[in-house]
Amino acid sequence: MEILSSKLAKNIVERTMSAVNYNIIITNTLGIIIASGDMNRVGDIHEGAIIALKRNSEFSVSEHGSEDLNGVHSGTNLVIEFQNRVIGVIGITGKPSDVLGYGKLIKMTAEMMIEQEHVLTELESNKRMKQEVMLALIYNKQDSLSLLKKHIKGFEIPYNYPMFIFIIEVNFKDNSDKIDLNILNIIVSLLEVTYMESLVTIINSQTIVVLHKCLHVNNEIEDYNEKIKEINEKICTQIGITVKISVGKTYYNLNDMYKSYSIAKDTLLFGEKIYPSFNIYIFNSLKSEMLFSQNSEKWKIDELEETYKLIALNDNDGVLRETLKVLIAENGELNNVSNRLFIHRNTIRYRLNKIYKITNKNPRNYTDLFWLYSAMLNS
Repeated sequence: MEILSSKLAKNIVERTMSAVNYNIIITNTLGIIIASGDMNRVGDIHEGAIIALKRNSEFSVSEHGSEDLNGVHSGTNLVIEFQNRVIGVIGITGKPSDVLGYGKLIKMTAEMMIEQEHVLTELESNKRMKQEVMLALIYNKQDSLSLLKKHIKGFEIPYNYPMFIFIIEVNFKDNSDKIDLNILNIIVSLLEVTYMESLVTIINSQTIVVLHKCLHVNNEIEDYNEKIKEINEKICTQIGITVKISVGKTYYNLNDMYKSYSIAKDTLLFGEKIYPSFNIYIFNSLKSEMLFSQNSEKWKIDELEETYKLIALNDNDGVLRETLKVLIAENGELNNVSNRLFIHRNTIRYRLNKIYKITNKNPRNYTDLFWLYSAMLNS
């Protein structure tokens, strides 16, 4: 990356010359003038700068001495340093004894401006790279992910860890007086403070995507619902804008984040249609209802398969699945189930509680029972 560009050098010259009544030049490391108060000198070789570069220190030229050097006026030339290396020379025209003090101040100002520009450039580059990484993840661009591996590592994103995607959609329609891209950046800053180990980026003019790494509390994955509510309140109260937040499914592999993003999008579409007055839509809370939606089918099959596998792994003799089938066939009437299976009602309750514990789906709840029934049919 070019540290001292002609554009930056021109900006330094203009800023510093507005404060002093002397002409200023800046050269690159070859001694070629890249910026000057006298535009006619741009592109000339400055021999005084070349000497300063060779000495790696300041070099002053008297009015008499300037006659012996090509492209040089009387004055002083000081090397410009950045991160312990010389990147150019700044020269100020005038009697050396008069301008040396100004020259040192101007050198310091120039180096501060270069440092500031470098920080801003790094931040912008970092922002672009975050966006590239996020887009590669959520759209499953495997070729891009291979190229971005070192940046993924730099952002401290693990490959195997519980993670999920959540989407924040900014409602500019209801805040027409606040349409400003700066609002998105303010929300990003707020998110980065709240979710310090997560990746946050803007993907379009009204959408922010967060890849959130789950924390472990007492060997359990954190309950993120309260934190999502908290960030929604902060955006509303501190920034004064309405957003919709949609949370995808948690996966344990970075390469599955495109699935979490797709689910978060489906959840957002479903939530906005069925619960338009809500601001937060969480997949785990809505997925049973979303079985009836007309959007993506892939996650539905995967989710139902996952539920069935959980039961099957803990049901070697098949009694749990058989109990479920009979419960459904008998419309949940435990007496009828008991008679058909020749078992006590307490045994049925024990088996149903075990299914609940395994799947987090309660067979006594109609919605959960429908999910379990769908999982059985899908098996």
